[in-house]
Amino acid sequence: MSAVTDRRLARLVRRACDGDPRAFGRLYDEYADRVYAFVRSRTDSSHDAEDITAAVFLKAWEAIGSYDDRGLPFSAWLFRIARNAVVDEYRRGARRPIPTEEAVEPEEADEGPDVAVIAAADAARVREAVRALTEEQALVIALRFWWDMSIKETAQTLGKNENAIKALQHRAVRSLARMLEEGDDDGA
Repeated sequence: MSAVTDRRLARLVRRACDGDPRAFGRLYDEYADRVYAFVRSRTDSSHDAEDITAAVFLKAWEAIGSYDDRGLPFSAWLFRIARNAVVDEYRRGARRPIPTEEAVEPEEADEGPDVAVIAAADAARVREAVRALTEEQALVIALRFWWDMSIKETAQTLGKNENAIKALQHRAVRSLARMLEEGDDDGA
C-alpha cells in the first residue's frame, strides 16, 4: 500500500499542521492518487477530476492548521474535503459531462495502445457502475478499495457501525458484479 508508516504519517500531519509545506507535500504525494481516483469516479472527465483534486489539496492546505485528529485517520478528513469539493462543483453547475473519448494517459501509452484502450474502457465501465450505486454504497467502495481504509475506519468516517459497513460493502460489490456482468452480456 504505502511506504509511509502510521507513525511517520502522524508526524507529517503534525508538521503540516504547524505550517511545514514540505510535510504537506509528502502528504500530497501519499494521498493524491487516491483523491484523484475517488474524484474521477464521481466526475465525467479526467480534466474535471484533475481540477477538483487540485482544489481539494488547496482547501486542505488552507485548513490544515485547524485539523483535529479526534481519533479518525487523516485520510478521513481529506476524504470529506474531496467529497464536499465534488458536491460543490456540481451544485454550482460548473461541470458538464465531456465525451469519454479522452486521450490515453502517458503511463498507459507505454504498455501499447491496445492495452491502454482496454484499460480505459474497463475503467470507464467501473466508473459508470459505481455511479449507478447508491451514494452510501459508492462511498463505501471508495473508502474501502480506493482509500484502503479498514472496516473500522470506514465506519468511523461515515458515522455507522462496522456491521452496517460490511452489509453496504457486500451489497455494493454484488451490485457492481451484476452490472459489470450484464455489460459483458450486452457486448456478446
